[in-house]
Amino acid sequence: MTQYQKTLGPLQGIAMTVTTFIGTGLMILPAMSVAQAGSFAFYAWLITATMIIPIAFIFALLGSKYPSAGGASHYIGRAFGSRYEKAVGWLFLSILLVGPAVAIKVAAAYLTIIFKTSDEWILAFSLLTLAGMLLFAIVGMQTSARFQTGVVIAMIGTIIWLCFIGDIADSRQVIEAPITSSEWQQTLYATGVIFWCFLGIEVMAHMGAEFKNPTRDFQIALLGGITIVILAYLSLVLLIAWHHTYGDEITNSQSLALLVSKLMGETSSRFFAVGAYVIAFANVAIYILGFSRMVQSMAQQGALPKIFIQLNKNGAPERAVLLVGFITLFSIVFSELSGWKMSWFIEMTNGSFLLIYTLTCIAALKLVNRVTQMLAIVALINCGFMVLFIGQSMLFAVIAFCLALSYEYLKSPKSPIKDSKLHVQ
Repeated sequence: MTQYQKTLGPLQGIAMTVTTFIGTGLMILPAMSVAQAGSFAFYAWLITATMIIPIAFIFALLGSKYPSAGGASHYIGRAFGSRYEKAVGWLFLSILLVGPAVAIKVAAAYLTIIFKTSDEWILAFSLLTLAGMLLFAIVGMQTSARFQTGVVIAMIGTIIWLCFIGDIADSRQVIEAPITSSEWQQTLYATGVIFWCFLGIEVMAHMGAEFKNPTRDFQIALLGGITIVILAYLSLVLLIAWHHTYGDEITNSQSLALLVSKLMGETSSRFFAVGAYVIAFANVAIYILGFSRMVQSMAQQGALPKIFIQLNKNGAPERAVLLVGFITLFSIVFSELSGWKMSWFIEMTNGSFLLIYTLTCIAALKLVNRVTQMLAIVALINCGFMVLFIGQSMLFAVIAFCLALSYEYLKSPKSPIKDSKLHVQ
């Protein structure tokens, strides 16, 4: 069994899109943006959303036209050849070394609140969380999607309830438009933080092969999900600014817990911790699924051993999931023993995703019609704008991609004639 089961509809796709973008970032990004941009934070979010929408459209168009578990690497391979496809696959897998460990440790931190234990338990809880996520991935996409749908319904219900009891209408008074150059600079600087919440479009692209009707459903899932995400974040930005649950790093990381406590009382904090853990768990679990499908796709290309092609009875790449789990385990233990700052891991992850987005937009210039090419150019400009905020943290991604591409050239040199045929196919 090597073909994915087409079990996803538009509603399940929307749920998975929402949980891809709303995870640990929901707990801290709204407060961080308000702390940086102040009353201009609302406009900073609108600007960032406007920047991400063209990129999302490009992925939606490519995902519906070329549905594949390879996602962005498949699109890039169709445009530039198999060596680039495999190199992007390696780049995506390199994120495993720096990305999931951070989110898993954040999720584990909520378990310490739930069980009222010390921070010394975070490593043990991280390993327990990872084991649960691997089991979650092995049960198959259909079961996972049902869980994701339940999480999204509960999350949206909670945000709507907070809006109701938190006077969302009155909170609009905190909105202020930037006018002077210094105010615009303050607003645009915050977009560099806000953009992190949208890093995950590439993960959803790996799911394109599992939609019942990818030409229609993939676009509905991606764009509909992003709309819900934007509305959810904007609502929380207004509430956090209105009720002043932001400030220093510690306050920002606890902003939603402080908001819940202020609106619903102290006894709600543990219930909120349970909800926060579930959201973080669902968010990282969908990344595990995406990474596993990337491994399976690379095995089909011959970049990895063929044993990772096989799917289990639930339609999940079980051996690929176990490989992803082993690498993530190494990353968690390394981050714990090395003492490196979590911000370093986050920034390197962001740089890798942004490079993948940029390469995908370049590939789109060769794969879409002339009208859509204009959209790809706009998306590419937006990617270039965000590179300015990431800066030297892009080095990890650039080095990883160059090493992977060099490896593919050395491993399987091809004549220009043969490689040109790949571009046409």
